[in-house]
Amino acid sequence: MIESKLIVVGLGEALFDVFASGKKLGGAPLNVAAHAHQLLASVGGCGAVVTRVAHDELGVELMQQVRSLGLDTSYIQQNADAPTGRVEVQQHEDGGHTFHIERPSAWDEIEFTRQAEQLAHQCDAVAFGSLAQRSTTSRSSIRSFLAAAPQAIKLFDVNLRSSRGHDFFDGPILMDGCQAADLVKLNEEELETVCQLTEVSDPGALRTRFDLQAVILTRGPKGTAALAADGWIEGSEIQYPRMDGADTVGAGDACSAGLLSALVSGKNLAQALELANHMGAYVAGQIGATPTLPESLQGWLA
Repeated sequence: MIESKLIVVGLGEALFDVFASGKKLGGAPLNVAAHAHQLLASVGGCGAVVTRVAHDELGVELMQQVRSLGLDTSYIQQNADAPTGRVEVQQHEDGGHTFHIERPSAWDEIEFTRQAEQLAHQCDAVAFGSLAQRSTTSRSSIRSFLAAAPQAIKLFDVNLRSSRGHDFFDGPILMDGCQAADLVKLNEEELETVCQLTEVSDPGALRTRFDLQAVILTRGPKGTAALAADGWIEGSEIQYPRMDGADTVGAGDACSAGLLSALVSGKNLAQALELANHMGAYVAGQIGATPTLPESLQGWLA
């Protein structure tokens, strides 16, 4: 069992994003956990990931890389029948991406184990999305974990994904995710889809229908905003230098990690949005989804 004072959990897929230039560790929940681990170290906290891999070459490499990030691998289940997750990523000139997500993958077989249940009782926040709920096994385990963590802040990062013409989400997945969450995070394009499938008209109606603390809206370079009970709150527009060959994959996950790490550390929503914007802007200018953060961000919460 983790002994840390504060714990942010990423719950769902762990995989390798495969670019033309090579493969990079990824999966939104793993990215969130890795960034939260760096942010919370200064206040005695950590990140943790609950996922599943296979005993194949990619699975061995994934475990090694997770350990190199300092994360506890105790909650990564192994011996899956399906191969370790792999996603082919095509980058476009406009900065967008196309994802080809392999199916089945090991993270389609996540189980709600005794260890996972203990972590659910212990954690302070959990981030989950829609993609890992494409299978009934992982969907059931994710819902069980959330139900066992009433004390935790729950962030539903809807993270809508399609691959080869197939959507890995539907109305019931989005409805259940919003119902289980305290915060729902999406971008402007996803907002339209979520509102349509949950039968609400706008972010305010979404927040009210599901009794959310806030709807978190990511807007790329314009930064992240939140609609709470007392209206819209906007963080600053932040810019960091961009590396040659940088990709924006994982920037939204860094934003989630900043938001949750700040909230569990006692910061208010406006302060949390400020850190979230710094995190997203920094990672958007780096190569890969889980770069080492600069000291200015690692010490933000101290």
